[in-house]
Amino acid sequence: MKTKTTANINQETNQTTEINNSNSNSDMITAIDLGSNSFHLIVARMDDQGGFSMIDQMKEMVRLRGGLSKTGQLSAEKQQKALACLRRFGERIKHLPPENVRIAGTNTLRSMKDSDEFIATANKALGHSIEIISGHEEARIVYLGVSHALSNDYGKQLVIDIGGGSTEFIIGKNFEPIKLESLNMGSVSATQRFFADNQLSDEHWKKASTALRLEIVPIQKTFHTGNWKRAIGSSGTIKATRKIIRELQLEKFGISLDSLYQIRDHLIAAKSIDKIKLAGLASERVPVYAGGLAVLIAVFESLKIKNMIVSNEALREGLLYDLMGRIQHEDVRSRSVDELQQRFNIDIEQSEQVKKTTLHLFSQVRKAWELPKKVKELLAWAADLHEIGMSISHSKYHHHGAYILDYVDMSGFSRREQHWLSVMVHTHRRKLNDLIFTNLPQVEKPVVKRLSILLRLSVLLHRLRLHKDIMPNALAETLNDLALHSNESNLDERDLLIADLEREKIWLEKVNISLHF
Repeated sequence: MKTKTTANINQETNQTTEINNSNSNSDMITAIDLGSNSFHLIVARMDDQGGFSMIDQMKEMVRLRGGLSKTGQLSAEKQQKALACLRRFGERIKHLPPENVRIAGTNTLRSMKDSDEFIATANKALGHSIEIISGHEEARIVYLGVSHALSNDYGKQLVIDIGGGSTEFIIGKNFEPIKLESLNMGSVSATQRFFADNQLSDEHWKKASTALRLEIVPIQKTFHTGNWKRAIGSSGTIKATRKIIRELQLEKFGISLDSLYQIRDHLIAAKSIDKIKLAGLASERVPVYAGGLAVLIAVFESLKIKNMIVSNEALREGLLYDLMGRIQHEDVRSRSVDELQQRFNIDIEQSEQVKKTTLHLFSQVRKAWELPKKVKELLAWAADLHEIGMSISHSKYHHHGAYILDYVDMSGFSRREQHWLSVMVHTHRRKLNDLIFTNLPQVEKPVVKRLSILLRLSVLLHRLRLHKDIMPNALAETLNDLALHSNESNLDERDLLIADLEREKIWLEKVNISLHF
């Protein structure tokens, strides 16, 4: 990967001018990592070889996790600090098309309660939408970034990424992850948990070691040495640790457990966090480094790691590679849907027929119903998966399907996207009312409701499972009506269909939609 990295924020003016004066932004892509400790933005230009050149970057230590209460509430002070940063980021990327921007919220935003209002305000500040990704998805994207940065001739490799609120564990080979895990322990959360009184006594370290190793026990066998050929570390804590090791001349290459113990001894000697003076450790990382080091030592001890090399790339770069895949029509989300169809033995021919009709209806009413073009993919995937719950039971299979889609690991999907799929599958049959859409942000409810209606009607039209194209004419004059007509006499005259449509008309009235046929 070619990189042209800006050393600090104050020297970025020329690069910003280059971005804003570009004749075309089609080859410009941006990734933003909204981490628990810091926010990062990178802007790059895609090349013809499947790589990219970095042309701009920003980083701000927001310490979002520090403002999160035990009940999951984010303090007003941290919200304001975060929004101020996001407004600055938004100025940098306001000229870019939405499909060229990927913004990922990680552990702290995952843990935040009642976050809809904050996320809506943050989206406005950025001018683009934030995706809150699962720990599993975060691990996948981290591996994507790391695997593109280092040679892949070692066979299976272990990647450890310590963030502010979570630590990701990945075993992969070449560019494909094989095992993925995310544990809720990171530099900020561990510092808050074990060193909240600012003290760095030996007793504090022993308590931290015991508790953190207990957290790792459930995944210890899977990620233990012997299941991989080399260990790679990424992100802030690990990169900072490698820099300290170099400055103290503890190791020539990589990170060893002995070098970690020596750094820990330096911290114990300092006695308190505010007295840490360690060569190579940036002042901005001092307040949270003890927790990060404790996590790293526990990982080394639990998994019997002898030596770890360090990658400069991680989540941000992974987001760029994933984004390029989507732009080049190599979307991992499509592969996830295909895998689920096979795993749950879905009737592919039926789902394809339903999808064709659904997308046909979408194209006819999209403008009248004010549906964004970008939601078409999610509607198509909902049609692909609408019968996923049948693998459990035919009775109430739409409920089973909704539960699966809310909780199954789906590579490439954000939590919001999975919940949209869940709601559409939940509402594709039987009774319908507005209460089903309660957990959606207010601004999303009308869109998801209308997508659900299109899927409902398509499923209804294919109830006989004849596996033939059905393309009725649909007309919507307002946001609250839909007229459905067919030139095929066998449809118009089918008693079952008429009965179904009569019942559907009553159900749609419950969500303020008038159906005519």
